[in-house]
Amino acid sequence: MQLHGFRSTTDIDAFYRSNTVLEAIISEVGEEFGINKPDELWLNNSISNMNPEPPDEHCVALYAFSNLVVKAVTLTYLIGMKLASGRVQDLIDAASILKHDKNEDPFELLSRLNGMKFVVDISVLLDAFEEAYGMDWLDMFYMNNEAELRNYF
Repeated sequence: MQLHGFRSTTDIDAFYRSNTVLEAIISEVGEEFGINKPDELWLNNSISNMNPEPPDEHCVALYAFSNLVVKAVTLTYLIGMKLASGRVQDLIDAASILKHDKNEDPFELLSRLNGMKFVVDISVLLDAFEEAYGMDWLDMFYMNNEAELRNYF
């Protein structure tokens, strides 16, 4: 989130193969900089419990070293991850991204997310759009798209 200019979080979600040596290094870095939480390291792979590792075509390489490549997902993929989690804060985060990107077409976004292999309920997606643009926008969207929405409900 913070990489793209949105709210900062207290940890960094990452996809990596955990082992005791790596966890010790992460813990040590966190202790040195005072960024570990009491019950969670600053860098963790708990995201892998909710989402599969993103395919390379939906990532941008930020840094590449001999033993490490740091990648970030695209904003659209991040929306999919946020909506897949089902947590309230993630819905709010998805709404922030929608508004920032001026994305006002739920059907087009749903199609892109489906193409990325996300299974997103359109009602959850519309909740994010309502959070981004308000209830008046959602009312107008329902009125203008009633026939197409019947295909989803």
